[in-house]
Amino acid sequence: MAPNLHDHSPVDHEAGESQGPSSSTVGSSFVPLAEPLPLSLEASTELIPNPEGGPVPIPPLPLPGPQPLPFPWPPPWHFCLINLRSGCYRITFRPNSGITVYYGTMRVDTAGGQTTISGDLYRFLQVPIPWPIPPLSLAQPASPPFPFPLPFQYDIPIYSRSRYYSYLKVTNVQRSPIFTTGPCQLTLTAQEYVYTQPLAGSFDGTFPGTPGTRTVTILLEPKPAPFGFTSSYFEGTLYDGGVAQGSYMMGWVSNSFRKATLEIDTLVGCVAPTAVPALSGSGTEAFQTVFATAGWDLNVIYDQVNVPVPAGVNANTCWSNGDLHNLMSAIRNPATNLDAEWHMHLLVVPATMGCGRGVMYDTIGVPREGVASFCDDGYPSSQSANFGTAANQQQHNVPRAFMRSACHEVGHGFNQIHQEQENGADNSIMTTTPSVADVLGGPTTGAPGVFPDNIALQFNDHVRHHLVHFPDIVVRPGGMTFGSGHISVVPETDRYYFAPQELELKVDLGATHIELGEPLQLSWTLLNQSSAAIPAPSDISIEAQHTFITVTTPGGRVKPMPSFIIKTEEVKIEPLPSEQALQADTRVYWSSKGFAFETPGKYLLEVRIVWTYGGMPFGVLASTDLWVNYPQSPVDNDAASLLHHPQVGMYVALGGGAPHLTEAITRLERVSALAEGDQPAPKALRGYQGLLPKEKGPMQPA
Repeated sequence: MAPNLHDHSPVDHEAGESQGPSSSTVGSSFVPLAEPLPLSLEASTELIPNPEGGPVPIPPLPLPGPQPLPFPWPPPWHFCLINLRSGCYRITFRPNSGITVYYGTMRVDTAGGQTTISGDLYRFLQVPIPWPIPPLSLAQPASPPFPFPLPFQYDIPIYSRSRYYSYLKVTNVQRSPIFTTGPCQLTLTAQEYVYTQPLAGSFDGTFPGTPGTRTVTILLEPKPAPFGFTSSYFEGTLYDGGVAQGSYMMGWVSNSFRKATLEIDTLVGCVAPTAVPALSGSGTEAFQTVFATAGWDLNVIYDQVNVPVPAGVNANTCWSNGDLHNLMSAIRNPATNLDAEWHMHLLVVPATMGCGRGVMYDTIGVPREGVASFCDDGYPSSQSANFGTAANQQQHNVPRAFMRSACHEVGHGFNQIHQEQENGADNSIMTTTPSVADVLGGPTTGAPGVFPDNIALQFNDHVRHHLVHFPDIVVRPGGMTFGSGHISVVPETDRYYFAPQELELKVDLGATHIELGEPLQLSWTLLNQSSAAIPAPSDISIEAQHTFITVTTPGGRVKPMPSFIIKTEEVKIEPLPSEQALQADTRVYWSSKGFAFETPGKYLLEVRIVWTYGGMPFGVLASTDLWVNYPQSPVDNDAASLLHHPQVGMYVALGGGAPHLTEAITRLERVSALAEGDQPAPKALRGYQGLLPKEKGPMQPA
């Protein structure tokens, strides 16, 4: 069965967790997504019926010369021109009662000859002020300052994440015909999905499953555009179950669907990616043009160019996760307000060949606010035989490939995942670099061309659809965590899972019983047991984003444990020879979804590896049981209390060596101090071997 390009079927969820087996490739909960409307629903071509009965036919055109009028004058019909222009609209919904008003945006997308419409609403209080002072809103859309500069035009608005209220998925559009005897109307039918904001300490709220919270009808009429609007403008009423709920305004403001700012900082002695000649031979291509292929207005700022190297760090080797996370935390602009702009930070550091070209951390201060690119890494021939003239060159010496790789990392920052996980490798931004080289240089696949000269600096249609129509809170920096919304592109029943005698996935636990507060040391091996090579991911670490871990709690909740570190630019799908194996390991303890093992009891741990090859989704999975012990002593109980803190979890996820996480350092030192005197060491310290601050040797439990 061919995969549905935009199948985002719901799963049960609770703050990032689900009941029963998860069908998500990345362990995310359900997110609504508007789809292209069937051609039959894009526009009504039938005449609106005459209120007195029967449709009104369009009269024949008169013949040359004087002719008697074949119909009454003035005619009973009139012209109705509805210009539902593609682009971003400001919307306002004012309920008939209460002091709440909703502002937001609606995106009308006509790409590919089909219409897709989605929107987002943000909730505000509108406090009436007694006359003679004009009533004001606490959050009116941005207005021109006084005196009014001319010309003035509204732009795409940005609202606070905490005010995010709901997503609108338009499922039907009807327009009055050009000739009609009735009113000139535009009718939108939309499913509204009201968002539940996350609990304190979490970033991931939840949406209800299909068909959403309610289905509404929005009846609009074209009106003259008021001051600040320069094109299509509509006013009307929002109905729920046939009952008018309030007024609705919708005015076009931009050809772009969304806007964001990219700030680029470079470490001293480093080179940032810059514009390159366009493949068309005319003009240049850069970050702005790449994101324009997804309908985004991206403002790029090259800011700091000589960021000092942190003390004790060798910038020309592969960076530790702790050192790079520390630098990215320190260098981000403290004045950045993610509630006033969609702001992404790109930090460029030297590193060296083989470090991975780029990385993103699921959370620095908040989710997806920054990425890093390694300018002195590059294109080792060991990763692909099709790197061409770029083979073994550093990134800054191959400008087109460097720009592609940097855009790839920024795409991760806006919550986009690999095409090897969705529809397969192609020549587009969100395919990994080695796979792009193989697509261009391979004998039977992809567009003809040579890497790097024919790299396409654009998003494919699938990723473009996500960038345009995912809910704001899923895409914007500081919103939901990485991978949210990317439920499997096909139902799990359509994914081919290899049998153990074909591809075997073996899972090994460092211990079958662990202590409360102890990270689980986990390793897994993918072994080709067949007699032929089988295409599989070349890197099966969780950082490479093909391997996903879930734990089922003693209460039966399925909790995803996604990687905190997103490092993907080396992986590709390639043949795994017969009797050959791949291996990876991690410590399962904490992720952006929370702690894996919060209570004692029996857990089920599942490891799943998924990929797409030749348009077919494949996978392997394995599971095993694990027991989390009840604390047996006051020392173990105190240790568990100290270790269950998000900073300790982040410290473990970074692999230690993160002195900027001061709360984690303090707590780990306090746990270590529990072993002083005659007290035995807390048993949970077994899982922290090699991670403890100032550790002189492996810590041994009693």
